[in-house]
Amino acid sequence: MSAVEKPVYKKKHRYEQDFIKRSRGEKIFNVCNIAFMALLLIFLLYPVLNVISISVSNETQVMAANVTFYPIGFNPQGYTTIFKDGDLWRSIANTVFVAGVGCVLSLVALSIAAYPLAFAQFYGKKFYSIVIMFTMWFQGGIVPMFLAIQKLGLYDSLWALILNGLISAYNVVIIRSYFNSIPMSIIESARIDGANDFRILFQLVIPLSKPVLATVALWVIVGHWNDYMNPLILISSQANRTLQLQLKSVVLAAESSTSNLATLASSDLMKGTAALTTQVKNAVLVVSMVPMIAIYPFIQRFFVSGVMLGSVKG
Repeated sequence: MSAVEKPVYKKKHRYEQDFIKRSRGEKIFNVCNIAFMALLLIFLLYPVLNVISISVSNETQVMAANVTFYPIGFNPQGYTTIFKDGDLWRSIANTVFVAGVGCVLSLVALSIAAYPLAFAQFYGKKFYSIVIMFTMWFQGGIVPMFLAIQKLGLYDSLWALILNGLISAYNVVIIRSYFNSIPMSIIESARIDGANDFRILFQLVIPLSKPVLATVALWVIVGHWNDYMNPLILISSQANRTLQLQLKSVVLAAESSTSNLATLASSDLMKGTAALTTQVKNAVLVVSMVPMIAIYPFIQRFFVSGVMLGSVKG
């Protein structure tokens, strides 16, 4: 090799270098960690797969309890029973309205509530913070809430569900913690340029807080979508029923059909009806969770960062 020639070293791939550097203990830990996470994934997925499989399996196999994590046969009568209900689509529209409008209004209200805690200095700030935290520790109860909604003229209205869950003290704390991670120098620069607090909040702070707002939005939407108790108390008419109330009505109707055929316990008709009830119950669970599962991938990248950054400062 001449004096001007330089030895050529083959650059190894980054992952190959990392693998070479791992010690024996690290390799054992990685194997154990992967095995544990795979086992945990099986435990978490099995109930979901079981529910889906029962909802579309043959009624004979359902009654024999042979269905585990994969369907046996195919019978979509549970979904047929649900979707032929004329009131289902109206209840879905009501729930989408409550979840969508409630999410937008909640994010605005939560941001307005959290902004002074993070960036403002005013007399009574500590008392303001205590008042918000007080609602997390103590609540008025169901009866005072019902009476307040009734006095406001919101009973049997979708707005009762939206306004009743507009602000949560826990969500205020999470958003305030994320706001605290924004440098105060940015806020002060905006104030020097003549921006007022509302302009700073909506044009500066909120665009910088997309991760935490996306996370809280998911919590609010899931809360409205799965809410059963509040609609049960505050909604009375069929036209304003939400999805959970309507699905419960479908399940009760299926169970009623089984009860009416109790005298035919030895007949195939009774067995088929009992299987239909089981399939309807599991189909109801699938219908309830599919929309939320479909939404999650679109905001997954915000979810982890929003939770972690929102918990850095308390």
